[in-house]
Amino acid sequence: MDKLFDLFKPTVIAEWATFIAALCLLPSRVGVWRLFMLLLLATIVVETIGWYSTYIRKLNNNSWIFNLLMMICTVSWIWIFRFAEPMAKASKLLQLLIAVFVCFGIGNLLFFQGFRIYNWYTDALGDVLIAVVCCYFFYVCLQEEEFRDLFRYEYFWLANGLLFSSLGSVVLYIFIDALYAFKKHTQIYAYDYINFGLNFILYGSMIIAFICRNRNTRSSPGS
Repeated sequence: MDKLFDLFKPTVIAEWATFIAALCLLPSRVGVWRLFMLLLLATIVVETIGWYSTYIRKLNNNSWIFNLLMMICTVSWIWIFRFAEPMAKASKLLQLLIAVFVCFGIGNLLFFQGFRIYNWYTDALGDVLIAVVCCYFFYVCLQEEEFRDLFRYEYFWLANGLLFSSLGSVVLYIFIDALYAFKKHTQIYAYDYINFGLNFILYGSMIIAFICRNRNTRSSPGS
């Protein structure tokens, strides 16, 4: 029972809830947003493989699969903003950011942190790049001449969730040693609580984005 509890942590439960929401709210006509089904499914599969290898097979190293998932997800987060109307002129910028991230990530895997530990250098760079993309998205939205109801716009909610999650993750990386020292002396899992909170914000925002995408697709001409 304790092993199952280790699998179904709050973050994994949030991932399952978001995956189910994607299945229910993202039919074929939503276009590229169907990608979220694959990303969420891949995340759940990797979490399960990681749990199985650690708690059942007692393997000491499963970081490589989490490194690959992290890189795929980061590239996907940046790439999907190419399809946001306000970002129509930012395609080359997004391609450049993706190229920088992929080159750094592959270099880190091969020459620096490697496959045996989680590549948090790459993860931190990805978080910074995602934050840059989200902030730029908000900027170009403010520059639009025509009115746009952002609270009903799926990319607005996606950008909100990603911005809070990415900036929060960067802060966690900066203070990770202090947080683990705090945990050692007080037995308070501050890092875990903050991380769970950031994931809830991310996945909650994604579910709202799925609802908006579903409604906007149904209300669009020809749908």
